[in-house]
Order: sequence, then C-alpha cells, then structure tokens
Amino acid sequence: MDNFYQTSSGWTFMVTEVEFKNSAIQGIGIAMAFSFVIVLFATNNVLMPIFAIASVAFTVLSVVAIMELKGWEFGTGESVTIVIIIGFAVDYVIHLAADYTHSPEKTRNGKITQAYREMGISITSGMITTAGCGFFLFGCTFNIFTRFAVVLSSTCCIAYVASMILFGGLCHVAGPQDGFGDLSSLSGFKKNETEEEREGGTHVEGTK
Repeated sequence: MDNFYQTSSGWTFMVTEVEFKNSAIQGIGIAMAFSFVIVLFATNNVLMPIFAIASVAFTVLSVVAIMELKGWEFGTGESVTIVIIIGFAVDYVIHLAADYTHSPEKTRNGKITQAYREMGISITSGMITTAGCGFFLFGCTFNIFTRFAVVLSSTCCIAYVASMILFGGLCHVAGPQDGFGDLSSLSGFKKNETEEEREGGTHVEGTK
C-alpha cells in the first residue's frame, strides 16, 4: 500500500486540544498579571498583590482539581472558564486588601480586624448571591449549564474561603504596617511634615 490516508476527526481534535491548553495558560498569565497590577494600584503596596495572587492561585488550582476529579475533557468551555475564574477569585480579596491598606489602625491585627468588620458582610452577601445563582443551574438538562453551575458555585465558595482565611491569615501574620512595602517608600519619596502640620495648624512666615 503506497498511499495511506487517515480521515478521522480525532487527529484534528488533538491539535485543537493543544491550542485550548495553550490559550488557557496564556489567559491565566495575562489575567494574573492584570489582577496584580490592579491590586497594586488599589493598595499602593507591593505585598498586598502578592498575597492576593496567592489566594487567587489557590482558588484556580482548586477549581481545576474539581474539573479533573469529575473527568471533564478540556474543551472550549473549560478553556474560557479557567480565565473567568480569576475574575471571580480576585473580586473578594481586592476589597479586603483595599480596606486593610487604608485602615487607620497601626497593627496588622487591627487592620485586618477592621477589614473583616467593614467588608466581611459585603463579601459574604456577594458570595451567597452569586453562588446561589449557580445552584439553580444544577437542575438544567444541558451539560454546559450544569458544568457552569459547578464552576460558578465552587469558585465563589472557594474564593470566599481563600480570601477570608488564606489572605486574611497572611495579612495577620505578615501584612504591611508602618508604611512597609508602600510604593512611595520604595521610590524614596517621603512627605516632609512640620510639627504645625501634624497638629493641624498652618505656619505663616513672619507672624507671631
């Protein structure tokens, strides 16, 4: 047999599956980098985005592990879903990070306690409403909707745990305080204050 041709569509899908994987990896990298920059500018501190990305990575790995345990094939939906997960995962930690950074408290424990007190109810309510929307999709007959229900609900629940426990624990143990890690401190910029400015007064030259 001189000429042999294989017309099975499986060969085409092999190439497509590789592209799905590469696209997912690229999407994760871009989304992670974008999330890092957003948290960095929102908090003006280099430690907070590091803690936030650790929480997001934990969420993404957990949801991907759920996909693997359920035996899902890596297709178009899974490739896009993995990138979407990062948006849900970073939503909770950025609220805690911003409140922690702008807290007037001096200690790590005081800052994260205030963040829990002021943002905890909002984050919990957001998790309940978003995950609750996903629960209604479990009754659908189309496979794509039930898969989306698993991803949406598990992402919200895991992201909530990661933000409140993992991210909060990192801030409690090694969170920035006394200006440590601030971009202004790293650039060498320091605000010069006089005693009158600290007391709220105004110094006028030539007056008594």
